[in-house]
Amino acid sequence: MHIVSLHPIDFETVRRYVAALNGATIDPSGLEAPPGNLSEDTARARNGDERAAIRLTYGLALALGQATPVFTCQDAFGLSFWEAQVDRPLGMLMRPPARLFMDAGLDAAAARAMPTRLDLQLGMMGGAYIPDRLAEQAHQLLDDHMERSVKRLMAAEYDPMASLGLMYEAVSYAREHGFGLYEAMDVTGPDGEGLPGSTVLRPDRKRLDRDLVQRIAGYQKPPKPPGLIQRMFGRSGSPASVNGHLPEGDS
Repeated sequence: MHIVSLHPIDFETVRRYVAALNGATIDPSGLEAPPGNLSEDTARARNGDERAAIRLTYGLALALGQATPVFTCQDAFGLSFWEAQVDRPLGMLMRPPARLFMDAGLDAAAARAMPTRLDLQLGMMGGAYIPDRLAEQAHQLLDDHMERSVKRLMAAEYDPMASLGLMYEAVSYAREHGFGLYEAMDVTGPDGEGLPGSTVLRPDRKRLDRDLVQRIAGYQKPPKPPGLIQRMFGRSGSPASVNGHLPEGDS
């Protein structure tokens, strides 16, 4: 089971990480280099090596995890999942990681070797992101489409309170702090372990706003059975048929 995480994008951290990819020495103010040879992977990515480029995307997730909280869930979570199975319009706000890296100064040839979305077959990696300027729209989509999202999560046998609640938390955090959101896979373990010193947030109903909890819980309730008047007249207000036949006078 892969663990997907969302990372608020502190662009200064992105800039410093990309500077390291370009050969600069990472300063000792808290940003640690990811495992592996950054310069070697960058050179390979420039030559079209997708695996090397994937390691670069994963390293950014580690760097962001040291600068901002990490929102993580074992299933039914992340931007790519949301686009594919819950709310496709969110995909209109998502951008490939190459754009984020190029904006921070990475050579375009290396950035273009990066996948555009998370791929469960590829293991540890970074994926798509939502820019800070679109965080408000992402929050509005989650809010406007909440009932539909709850129904779809329930139909797929996921827990909406966990996955939608955490998704709402992550997007709200990004919006409130002027950050974007970057998704990654297998940065943490199932219990949030793997990033010493980082703030890792897993689903927790107690953190959610009471109104949000009530909305999600309300959408999870089955529809009320029709009352006697509704059964007699149906939705259109016409008398219900008897044994499949309409009463006299109706055609």
